[in-house]
Formats: sequence, C-alpha cells, structure tokens
Amino acid sequence: MNRHFSRQNDSQPDVPSRAYGRVDHLERDDKRPNRVLLGIDLIDANWLDHQGVVDPSLDLSLPSEKLDRLWKVRIRSLGPGAANPFENAPLYRLELEIDAGDPLAQNLRVPHHQDPFSRQRVAAMERSWFTLELRPGANPDNPALLYGGLFAPAAPVTVKGAMPSEQKIAKALDQMFTLRHLTQLTSKDFAREVGTPHADYLAVYDVGQGNANALAVNSYGWLVPTLYFDLGAGVYRNAKTRPNDLRFCFSYNPVIVLSHWDADHWAGAYATLVNNTYPALKQKWIAPLQKVGPTHTAFAYDVKISGGTFQTYAGAGGSFGSVLLPGHRTLHYARGSGPDRNGSGLVLVVENNELPPPRSWLLTGDCDYADFVPILNPVNPIGMVAPHHGASLAPDSPIPPPAALPYRRLAYSYGHENAHGNKCPPTRHPTQKGTTAHANAGWNHNAWSLNKPGTTTPGGNVLATCEHAPGTSRGGAVIGWHSPPGPMTLSCPHKLCSAQCTQR
Repeated sequence: MNRHFSRQNDSQPDVPSRAYGRVDHLERDDKRPNRVLLGIDLIDANWLDHQGVVDPSLDLSLPSEKLDRLWKVRIRSLGPGAANPFENAPLYRLELEIDAGDPLAQNLRVPHHQDPFSRQRVAAMERSWFTLELRPGANPDNPALLYGGLFAPAAPVTVKGAMPSEQKIAKALDQMFTLRHLTQLTSKDFAREVGTPHADYLAVYDVGQGNANALAVNSYGWLVPTLYFDLGAGVYRNAKTRPNDLRFCFSYNPVIVLSHWDADHWAGAYATLVNNTYPALKQKWIAPLQKVGPTHTAFAYDVKISGGTFQTYAGAGGSFGSVLLPGHRTLHYARGSGPDRNGSGLVLVVENNELPPPRSWLLTGDCDYADFVPILNPVNPIGMVAPHHGASLAPDSPIPPPAALPYRRLAYSYGHENAHGNKCPPTRHPTQKGTTAHANAGWNHNAWSLNKPGTTTPGGNVLATCEHAPGTSRGGAVIGWHSPPGPMTLSCPHKLCSAQCTQR
C-alpha cells in the first residue's frame, strides 16, 4: 500500500521541486466567485523520470501506443498479492487558493466565474496535465498546502510555476494513469454486477466532510448494508472532521458503487482496519469511467491486489438503466449529463411501488439536480441526500420537491467546521445558497438559519450528520419508506463496525 493512504502517515511531506499534476477539484468562493480553491493530484516528476529508465511502462519518452500495450499487459497481471506499480510513488495533493485572473491561474486555465462555458473549461482542466515547480514556504498571495497523505498534515509551499505538460508527456501520462484498462461495464453489465440488494432503509453515515450512503436491511434487529453508494471520509484539509473510530460493516459483502472520483467519496476504504487488513479493498467496486490522476489509479490497483474487483461503468453522460429489487422496488441508475467530474458522476434512485402512492429515495453524490433529474424523473421523493454536502447549485437547478406525505427526509452529509480555502471565514458546507434553494423547493429546514446553516440541529424535514456549533451531537441518519425507522441495534453482530445511524 502506498504511504499516501496510510492512517499512520502523520508527517509533513518532503516537497518535490517538480511535479506532474492533474486538476482534481475546483471550489469557488460564493462571496468572491473569482477566487477559487484548486485541488491538484500530483506525482513527483523527478521520481517518475528516474523510474522510466529502469521500467519501460513508466518511460515518458515512449510512444503512447507502446505504453498502452505495456499497461494492458501489466494490468492483466495485477491480482491478489501482486505488487502495486505505484507502491513507492511519491504522491501528493496540492491545494492552491488563487484568483482566476492571476497569471499562474491562467497557465492552469482557470475559467472566470462569468464565463458562460465555465463548466466545460473546468472539465478541460480535469482532462489536462500540468508540470508544476514547487518550493517550501508559504506565499501569502496564493496560499498553497501540500499533503503527502489522505490523513496527513500539510506543508505550506509556493508554486513557482505551472505550465501545461508537453503534448508527448501528457499523452504518456494519460496511458499510465487511466481507468481504461480496468473491466468496463455497459448498462446491462452494471445491472448484473449490482445484483438485487434489499432496500428497506437508506443509511447516510457520519464520515466527516465526505459521503457514504447505503441501502440496508433489518437483519434480526441489526441494520446491515446491502449496497454502499460511496465510501468516503474527511481527507486532506478536512481530515480532522473524520470520526476517530470509523469502521464500516461488510457482513453481507456489499457492492460499493462510487458516485465519482473525489477522494472524500472513497477514502473510507482506508478507515476500517481489521486484523491488519482493509475489508473494503476486498469488495467489488464499480465507478464511473472518468479522467483520473496518480492517486486514484494507485487506489484502484490497491483494490485489485487486495483481492477485490474494480470495474468501471463506461456509459456515456445521460445513459441510464434499472434493476428490479425485492419488495416491489426498483433501482434506477444514471450517469449525469454534466461535462465535469461532479456532473458526470453516477446517481441512484430507489423507487418503491409497494406503497400507495409510489415514492423514491435519491442518492446524488456531488451531481447537481440539473444533470440527472431530467433523465431519471424521480417520483415523490421522501428521502434525499443533498448533492455535494449542501454546496451551492446551478441557478436553474430543478430540485425535486418533497412528496406530499407526512414523512420525508432531506439529509446533509458534511463535517464539523469543514473548510475550503485559507480565508477567514472559509467557504463551508452546507452553504447559504444550497440550503436556501432546497428550502425554496419545499424542504422544511425548521431550526436552521439559512443565513448560517449547519450550526444547530435542524429538525423539520432535515437530518444532518453533524453541526458546526461546539459540543453538539453528530451521527449518521437512517431513512425509511413511510415513517421514522423503529429501534434497531445500529451495528452488526460481528462488533467490527462503528459507523452508526442515530438520527431518524
């Protein structure tokens, strides 16, 4: 396992002088929308250049077609006990706060917030490779933090320069860090691989600033997951939001469907350690086929060499399908129609036709409603997970109103005092715009002040995995089909899991 994923990695990183990187995330400041926080996935360029001398599959000077053939062969040999090709690779996460008009931002192709094609340009950033020059020490104009691990402390750095990588190098990096060589699923394949999980309850786990949801069943009084949708945890700047003892239940070997590739949606795989192994890495994973960087690739290979399987859903944006589940329920799935990583992620809708009237749950990941509601057209939502931890949505986002039924729940998954950026106060989820938009759609936020959401226990239709106020309660939420679920033991009989759902 690469040390980037280890919970024991508690030291600041050595700063590479040069790195190859791919933009992983862009977060805008609602109050200063031209100020952005960029998350960039990095690998030490000098290390990779040196490795290429002794390992042809890491040789950036080779034609991309030859590298493609080498990696197809290499991936076929990856299995339980094999060595991860990036086991010793120096992997990093750079978080850079910058104005879109800054020359460095222009080199990184950061779009202006008023650019009518802003989302398309963000998607182009996510597909591009950049060569960055770094040095230790802070730059007050463009604050940057470098992380050497998911849960490790950061070192302040200065980004001296960033340029798009040469075309030949970019093509070579695309062949090394890709999901294309993993098994690709069609819509029909996806339905087969997901199986027929029972969906008696919807669990929204407290993982800090991240997302982990599950379809679950009451098994002899125990709440047991049958399918996970994301398995996230607070990471990097928000690692402090992760519960100290976060252990997921794998009693029924649930399939794990990943909404998209942001680390706070899959890093929980490294949160549960049992007998010196990570049970999540032994499961079946399905994720959308998206552009990724070195850290994501190393994670997918970790699953394969740990005894799990990793498959990608290769359906185009807007593709969808359905799976019949027990109890007159149907699982609908779709690939978002948006151009960027968030908007092209997977979304699940579970529809229950057993009760009059039919009703549904929505599991959204970070996908805006505008990118999937026209595709899936969910009926009578009574359970919904707010997209992107309650972040701001597109101005015309078609937020589904709650069903006209006494029981309905909107869940916000976020971390205590999460922060995005170095300013004071930072951008924080859920946002005023995000919660106000949901309230305007008919979801009752009761005790929450929409000017300062997330500070107290909400009530009304809303459940939240934490509150920002000190000393307040936190914990996961469980949602039923017609009323708050009754008493259940909230961890499985094996006593190996701690991710509990205390809110109804």
